[in-house]
Amino acid sequence: MSFSLKPCAYAVKLMTLALAGYSLVATANDSGDPTMDFEVITITNQRLQGLENNHEYAQGKTSEPDLANWLVSVPGANINANGPVTGVAQYRGLYGDRLAISLDGHPVIGAGPNAMDTPLSYSTPLIVDSMTVYRGVAPVSAGVDTLAGSIEVNMRKAEVSHQSRLNTFGDLQAGYRSNNQAKTLSTVMNIAQGDYAFMLYGNLQSGDDIETGDGRHVLPSEFEKRQFGGDLRYISSESELGISYHYTDTQHSGTPALPMDIEYIFSHRASIDGAFNWLDWQGEWTLGFVDADHGMTNFLMRQNNNPTKYRRNHATAETVDFSGSITREFSLGEIDLGVDGYLADHHSVISNPNNAMFEVVNFNHVQDDRISVYVQWQQQYDKTSVQLGTRLKHIVADAGTVATSMTMMAMPKMAQLATELRDGFNHADRSVSDDLVDVALNIDHRMADWLSLNLGLGVKTRAPSYQERYLWTPMEATGGLADGNNYIGNIGLNEETAYQVDLGANYQTQDFSIAPHVFYQRIDDYIQGTPLGMSQMSAKMMASMMSGDDNPLQFTNVDAKLYGADVNWRYQVNDEWSITGVASHVQGERRDINDHLYRVAPLNGHIKVTYSGENWLVNSMFAAAARQGNVAKTNEEQTTAGYGVFNVDLQYFINSALTVRAGVDNVLDKNYQRHLGGYNRVEGSDIALMKRLPAEGISAWAEVTYRF
Repeated sequence: MSFSLKPCAYAVKLMTLALAGYSLVATANDSGDPTMDFEVITITNQRLQGLENNHEYAQGKTSEPDLANWLVSVPGANINANGPVTGVAQYRGLYGDRLAISLDGHPVIGAGPNAMDTPLSYSTPLIVDSMTVYRGVAPVSAGVDTLAGSIEVNMRKAEVSHQSRLNTFGDLQAGYRSNNQAKTLSTVMNIAQGDYAFMLYGNLQSGDDIETGDGRHVLPSEFEKRQFGGDLRYISSESELGISYHYTDTQHSGTPALPMDIEYIFSHRASIDGAFNWLDWQGEWTLGFVDADHGMTNFLMRQNNNPTKYRRNHATAETVDFSGSITREFSLGEIDLGVDGYLADHHSVISNPNNAMFEVVNFNHVQDDRISVYVQWQQQYDKTSVQLGTRLKHIVADAGTVATSMTMMAMPKMAQLATELRDGFNHADRSVSDDLVDVALNIDHRMADWLSLNLGLGVKTRAPSYQERYLWTPMEATGGLADGNNYIGNIGLNEETAYQVDLGANYQTQDFSIAPHVFYQRIDDYIQGTPLGMSQMSAKMMASMMSGDDNPLQFTNVDAKLYGADVNWRYQVNDEWSITGVASHVQGERRDINDHLYRVAPLNGHIKVTYSGENWLVNSMFAAAARQGNVAKTNEEQTTAGYGVFNVDLQYFINSALTVRAGVDNVLDKNYQRHLGGYNRVEGSDIALMKRLPAEGISAWAEVTYRF
């Protein structure tokens, strides 16, 4: 067990400086007592919206198969797109396990070691009420691991009527997309009587391979996905109790940026949650369970002309998660006390259907348990709000012994290397325990009715993922990095420690608003793949003999920094016309050597012009990204050119029950590559191996939503 004191020391220094700065600001204030809210970006589902507040709509279509596409409207956010249902959320250059993502307060831990089943793929857009992204330094209450920030998805729950008669309502939605003939059919039904309600939903989605702007096809990019579930809920004036079940069934779905495709994902998610009042405390609690079964192959959906290299990976994950918090108002401010965490078990075995003797136990019942407690205080001083919190985290990780049939291969050298790697891992001390500390301070000060300033300071930590610790033989099971390199793990990795500063302003008048932010974070012991040294020659030779990879990497602690700026703005020209925009820029660099961080989005943004009629509106959006030349030489990352695309859409509210939405994306059928879109890993495709995957060409789409 280890306890990190370094974050504590830096946290004390940061908090002292911040509180000194706050005292100077507070004493200069005019009197007043406005209600202050710390800045978050909330993307609202359009299904229940009329024309008012249309600027808060999700810019992604509600019939899309992946919620990650909604993030395009959030300053600083982006998507690492490894496939149509495999969007890895990115915020300010960080992604994966560094970003806390929850569905109704439950962290979703995927079964796949390569993040094919990302957290945002476990929900369907029609049953989402909103997605909230904490801007800047996320409060400690937002999740266990918030080094990169936090995304909270608030799903629809059963709605009670508190009426004696039976009340039934719901939604029905159908959608179509021309480029890949994608279809969706979704429905939600709510039945309520008195203090009880029951909600059922179903979602069917499928699509073929996408076509690029120059007429090529991205193979395979087809997908098929089914989701069903329900929520039973009791709500009274004093308490709430709910039971939910969600089933995800993803069938053959392509991930062309990864070495395998999705054969299937079966996931059962069950949860129970409640809320209560006790004395003067308000409490909430949740308990969840996920059982996920995931199969992936490199031969069913993509060309593989070598039967000896057919691979099927069968991965499973079982997770129990829990949370509980109580909140109370005191004269000194609001106090929030909480406990949360999860206990996860991961197992992964690789086989060859053409060779019954071939087997590699990739991860053998890996334990990844993260338990934490936090305390958070918030108070309003005149025109200034202060929020300060700290979280203590206890992480336990372990792994069973591994095995591989390659130790018995006819090639003596290969058998020798496999034996050395297996025995080296099995004889190592694989049990790890860490105790970490997070601290976050956010200050919001209103200078005037039209201007407020924000300051966020934080010290955030993250323990290594199970892939980073326990990947014992060179493979690409790297949590969706998709850089084409083989990696091995490192049991002795240190935790990452980030020291964060975020400065923002919010200027708002009746017609115009703008919210720019600048940020900087220094990350000590950042976990990054680095070239193997002489002590890992067995792994290096194995990677070369198995896949011809002459640049295998090992997860290692390095030093890094990220800095940049992002802004969102809105101008209401008149009652009918409005203009909105978002721009984001982040620079990620190594501090120990002259190199950049891998897969960081270039300068990007969009401008949207909206015309609102009496019962309809039209959006015209121009989205663009600059050239990305700041690439990671260590990962052999390729540069990308800049681009600009034009999209239009129309929404027509026929009546209070029926809405039609249609549009055309990439109107000019431009051929371009997104920097975060990954490289082609599929032989026999229209795109050359390891070349940037092109984005979708022109595509018309339509959705019809009926509320009954």
